[in-house]
Amino acid sequence: MAWLDFMNVFLKLPPLASIFAISVVVSLISTLIYKFTTNQKLMKEIKDDIKRLQAEAKADPAKAGHLQKEMMKSMHKQFSASMKSTLIFFVPAILIFTWMGSHLAYEPISVGDEFTSTMKFAPGVAGQALLSAEGGLQLLSNQTLAVGNGAVVWRLKAIEGGTHKLAYSFGDELYSLSVLVTDEYKYENPVLARKKGLKENSAIERISVDLKSVNPFGDLSIAGWKPGWLATYLVFSLALSMVLRKLLKLH
Repeated sequence: MAWLDFMNVFLKLPPLASIFAISVVVSLISTLIYKFTTNQKLMKEIKDDIKRLQAEAKADPAKAGHLQKEMMKSMHKQFSASMKSTLIFFVPAILIFTWMGSHLAYEPISVGDEFTSTMKFAPGVAGQALLSAEGGLQLLSNQTLAVGNGAVVWRLKAIEGGTHKLAYSFGDELYSLSVLVTDEYKYENPVLARKKGLKENSAIERISVDLKSVNPFGDLSIAGWKPGWLATYLVFSLALSMVLRKLLKLH
């Protein structure tokens, strides 16, 4: 698909630059859609009306309750007037978010990288779990491991590029995950969970290939939290949309 070829161009950039570039493109498209699908004269009138009501409520607190209701009506008009642009951009936005989640949420596994795969269990579960790896992946721990502290963790190493299967076994349950070994920002779905690949009554709660999360800002930490791709994208797109609307004098 042409749009996928276009999006793949961004994968040649570092994650932060890629997310910023995508934010620029998406913000520009959404802003232009908003510009050409809304009645800007009406939007200005509604915006001015809301400002007037806010000023009146501040000047006369006794009327604040009544004025608040009027503001809610104006805000509803504003929402309705912009609905068309929201609906037009909804499908492209979902496609872009899905693509970003499949390419920019985790660091890829490259040849020579070591990684782990984890199987987590419900409380009190005991037994042994088995993992089989295809030729492109080397098991660094035993193939069969006993459940300890509610989990089993295998260590592996990528020795050959391409897509390789991991086969998991516990009791009579059999599951598999694919591991993509590549230098590009691509990866296969790294998680199986309840209602997402595992049996509903399974003793297993989660199976994962433990990919490293992408931290676009590197070691930057905010009270111990490192912004991921989604938070970074939302900050960029919000700031860019505000700048573009101001430059285009949109209401």
